[in-house]
Amino acid sequence: MRVSHQIDPLKMIYFELECRPESYLKNEDRNSFFEIICQYNNIGDPDSHVDIYLIPLYRMEELSNLNTGYLLAFKRDYLDEDDKEYALDVFNLFNMQGQYTHLIVKPRDADILAKVVNLIEEEYNNPEGTYLILKALIKVYLLNLIRLNQEYFLEQDVNQKRIYQFIVLLDQYYMEQRTTEFYAKEIGITTKRLNQILKIKMNRSISQLIHERLVLEAKRMLITSEKTIKEIAFELNFEDPAYFSRFFKKKTQVSPETFKLHHANFRK
Repeated sequence: MRVSHQIDPLKMIYFELECRPESYLKNEDRNSFFEIICQYNNIGDPDSHVDIYLIPLYRMEELSNLNTGYLLAFKRDYLDEDDKEYALDVFNLFNMQGQYTHLIVKPRDADILAKVVNLIEEEYNNPEGTYLILKALIKVYLLNLIRLNQEYFLEQDVNQKRIYQFIVLLDQYYMEQRTTEFYAKEIGITTKRLNQILKIKMNRSISQLIHERLVLEAKRMLITSEKTIKEIAFELNFEDPAYFSRFFKKKTQVSPETFKLHHANFRK
């Protein structure tokens, strides 16, 4: 088999926390990545441990107090979603505590993860590195984290499955479906119950998550495309461009025109 498909820097990134690039931290697309943030603590101390923060899609974690360790970020392309059980375990792993998951890893287990991360770093920095190898290495890393939390996964949390279903549906239908009833019906529960689950697990309502996803895509299009505000509004299924502008400004405190102009100037 020919190992092809080069690494896309827009879909996967790795860096040491001491050398974190501002270009990534300020990237409007950052919250469409899964993030693994590893913080080393008490290096050389018998009580040393590693803190791992798993940040799910559409969330961001401040890195101001994290200085020794690394960040590994990747988009859903790097998940083997054909393996449904594995994909569900990953979504559960990243959403165990709602906004993000915090794991405290003992030195022996941290050493195993470090070996895998070293391979990821080597492949990532290799001029001939490939997507397929990185995808496999990320899977090994995540499977090790899942194994560390096997006791948690033995308790089948039906609400975690519903979170996973909602995230998949939202990513597929957010442009066309804006009603809370659609997502609840597709999952097979009431709107009230779905809102309760999302509020507990993600501290957001259905409507808030739909709106955040729309704003995220609007920002991406405003930054990366040459389309007019009107064209973007229609592509996002806003029948009235003026309403789209009001919606965007309400959510971001700036108009689409101002946002687009600011980022156009920033790129110069």
